[in-house]
Amino acid sequence: MKLGIRGKLFVFSLAFVAIIGLVVGVVLDRRLSAVLHSRISAEIVRHAQAARVALDMAGAEPTLERLDPIADRLGAAMDARVTIIAADGTVLGDSGLALAEVAAMGSHRSRPEVVAALATGQGRSQRFSETLQREMTYVAVPYRGDGSVVRVGLAMDEIAVALAQLRAILVVTGLLALGAGAILAALASQLLSRSLRSLVATAKAIASDTGSITRLPEQPGDELSGLAGSFNVIVDELERTVTVLASERNRFETALDTMDQAVLSLDAARLVTMANRRAREMLELQERVIGRPLLDYIRVPALRELVAAAQRGEAAHAEFEHGTSPRLTLRAQASTQRDGGTIIVLHDVTEIRRLETIRKDFVANVSHELRTPVAVIRANAETLLAGALDDPKSAVIFIEALHRHADRLGRLVADLLDISRIEAGRYAMSAAPLALEAVVDRAIDGLSVEAREHGMDVRRAFDDGVWLVQADDEALEQILVNLISNAIRHSTGGSAVEIAVGEASLPGTVRIEVRDDGPGIDPKHHLRVFERFYRVDPGRSRDRGGTGLGLAIVKHLVEAMGGRLGVDARRPRGSTFWFTLPSEPAEEGSDPPPIES
Repeated sequence: MKLGIRGKLFVFSLAFVAIIGLVVGVVLDRRLSAVLHSRISAEIVRHAQAARVALDMAGAEPTLERLDPIADRLGAAMDARVTIIAADGTVLGDSGLALAEVAAMGSHRSRPEVVAALATGQGRSQRFSETLQREMTYVAVPYRGDGSVVRVGLAMDEIAVALAQLRAILVVTGLLALGAGAILAALASQLLSRSLRSLVATAKAIASDTGSITRLPEQPGDELSGLAGSFNVIVDELERTVTVLASERNRFETALDTMDQAVLSLDAARLVTMANRRAREMLELQERVIGRPLLDYIRVPALRELVAAAQRGEAAHAEFEHGTSPRLTLRAQASTQRDGGTIIVLHDVTEIRRLETIRKDFVANVSHELRTPVAVIRANAETLLAGALDDPKSAVIFIEALHRHADRLGRLVADLLDISRIEAGRYAMSAAPLALEAVVDRAIDGLSVEAREHGMDVRRAFDDGVWLVQADDEALEQILVNLISNAIRHSTGGSAVEIAVGEASLPGTVRIEVRDDGPGIDPKHHLRVFERFYRVDPGRSRDRGGTGLGLAIVKHLVEAMGGRLGVDARRPRGSTFWFTLPSEPAEEGSDPPPIES
């Protein structure tokens, strides 16, 4: 029987709809399945690598009690199952099970993904989990370098459900299309052609993963509106899945940006693929560094060797200096990735190294300073015990030496205690308005005997009732005593030490000067004379009884009261030690004079 036009159109419409529906269904099923599996697999790999980095940074002991809570937190953060497996196959942590259940688990050494991870650096398998009774995809990577493995698994239920929905929708839409073709034979060709062209275009957009997925228009009364709506549901589900994955990635990036350590990621060609906020700040990197060679920005041989060692699979550690102001000391660790890239973690250890140097210098200087008086005291005591005590003339000399060095030792210990209390913040100070002339007079009176012994004249070179400062009484007196005593020791007999006061260059501050007529200090030493145990002339300083800590104590006390200090050369000879303090308003009717040189 020969078919007419309507019959042909009817048969053609049904055949066309059936063929297109079948082709599109197969394409969508395969492409969506491939896309979903690919994205889930890639996400699991990133989770596994992130878990390895987190475990390496945690540095926890390989025990069930220490690692199972970490696995639980990682599993909650990643929304995945995280399993930590020891080198002998013992499970030390599992985010999907309670602690008691983890302890009862058997050896995982023979799991396919674990075997592959130990053999190649990364293992992957998809199988049914007897523990969770679910189809799972696992990715395992080694960590710690001793055969331990961290494994991340995701359930494949969502992909199976999505694919099942797709197949059901394709069947329904196929039947609807066939029914619509049978009812509207005359319009089937045009309607089906237009609708299916839109469907094919959308399917291609999804398959090509362009990132811009358009939805099918839903027109009321259109026979294919159900197909469009169902397809849009699939698109919505896909976008929600992608959004969840993107959210996980963003959380991971946020965690990196809030770290105190600098983290850099390089690809196999040593191009920067990621740099967190701390890395950009620490290394002074620009935003456009992504995609460019790191060594173009940081020309440090140690870093180049570090990256090379990591890419060879060796344990890579290095310490180097970088920058100019400030100059940073950085400790770097690097590890390689499966794709040949490198992860570099940098720690700023500048302050640690500075404190280590200060500690070593301090211990060495204290040992040296204590050794001399102790040795002299011991030698003199041994001499006295050996018979010099019976010789009154010699005994007096040795006992005077004992007293002199015991006094020096006492002053050294007292200065050490003072500077330790000041640096530790345990030196109690209470700032109050003080009249400078009263504090200066007390300091001069306290040093009058020492001044007479050296044939020195110590005098105040300013008037009474003019200068008021905001300072701690005892701290200010100790500053003046140390500066005046220092001037007396380093001046020649018959000269004078003057204490002068005047307005400082900074408004609201007073400048106090201690001037001497000594030999002076070479300008190259001016910036270092306030360091602990620094001596311009070590031999002469020890002969004159100095401990090497007096000016360091002055520096700490002045700065603690909000002042500044320094030393200037005096013409024709001598030195001027000065410091500033906050001033109090002068008494009414008094006019502070300018300081005179």
